[in-house]
Amino acid sequence: MKKIILFLFLSIFVFSACTTSHKEEEKDKEAKSIGNDFAFDFFHEMLDEEENVFVSPYSLETALTMAYIGADSETKEEMARALQLKGIDIEEVKENSLNLKKQLEESEDIELSVANALYLKENFPFLDSYINDGENYFQAEVNHLPENGSVINDWAAENTNNKISEIIDPGPIDQSVIAYLLNAIYFNANWQNQFNQDKTSQRTFYGASEELETDMMNQKSNYYHLNKEDIKAVKLDYQNDNYSFYAFMPDDLSQFHQDFNRDYFNDLKDQMENNEIILYLPKFILEKDMGLNQALKNLGIKQAFNESLADFSNMVDLDSIGENVFISSVFQSTFIEVEEQGTEAAAVTGIEMQVTSAPIHSPEIIEFNHPFIFLIEEKESNTILFMGQLANPNKKNKD
Repeated sequence: MKKIILFLFLSIFVFSACTTSHKEEEKDKEAKSIGNDFAFDFFHEMLDEEENVFVSPYSLETALTMAYIGADSETKEEMARALQLKGIDIEEVKENSLNLKKQLEESEDIELSVANALYLKENFPFLDSYINDGENYFQAEVNHLPENGSVINDWAAENTNNKISEIIDPGPIDQSVIAYLLNAIYFNANWQNQFNQDKTSQRTFYGASEELETDMMNQKSNYYHLNKEDIKAVKLDYQNDNYSFYAFMPDDLSQFHQDFNRDYFNDLKDQMENNEIILYLPKFILEKDMGLNQALKNLGIKQAFNESLADFSNMVDLDSIGENVFISSVFQSTFIEVEEQGTEAAAVTGIEMQVTSAPIHSPEIIEFNHPFIFLIEEKESNTILFMGQLANPNKKNKD
């Protein structure tokens, strides 16, 4: 059973050069932010007030971009709109994907790896240009499509430190499947200020549907935070200062869902102040297996899933087969564990393609004991690696 399992000279000459430099900086900034609006759009599609949610927008964006560079006509247009790539040259998209992957993997003091793979049906007319782009811009492994799904599951496990070990049925792969486009991301980082395990205790978490006792870490330290009547928020830095964990606990979760986008996120960050607080944060583990077809259709990617209308002529020589190629399934599996030392998180996204036949005062107390939203962001590129909602810290929500 198949598990429904995001990147910087005298007079007129000097003026001209400075203007050009400014434009290049703006272009760099735009390129780095590619996918971040998509991240919030995708997250909104997956939200459910009463359920735990954990997704990797970066992983999904990367896998979809590998498909996007093989698309053409209206299929390409729809994907560009959904991925917020409209008007951006395809070569820039590819270069940005490569540069962002390299930037993320050069991070120090944390474990972060990104892997891409193309499993392609042997003797099927994939264009050399597409395969070369996969290898050059996504650093993708290019392999023959195996007979059984266990080979692909082994790849997922190998690239997520065994946190995600099964993404498709391990049995025989259907003859109509011609490709799997895969992305895996693994993240493991310690907090700058680690929690003392001896201070972790059972406290009440007021969940979406019930009150429950859960392991709650606590720490008295300086954190950037908000402690308003309508929202509590905190930022926890990892040992690599470019990566941060944010948590937002609004009084009105429904309204927050509606308002939460990139601009609001940035606004909340700007409002945070660095003071000593007593922080309570639940330990938790979440595992999710998700089918994403409907969510992507809701975001406007429709033709890519249509057997007759999909156009992946920049991926496959369609004329030579007399049939069409389309996306049959997009799926993602995720894992996160938040505990006293830090955070371990992983995600694998797969695309299956088929052919048709402040002042001095006593420390404030912020206790995250109601459902809250969280995310992990790389600061330099503003890439959101992971996003989630904790509604019930005792429920892993596997499946």
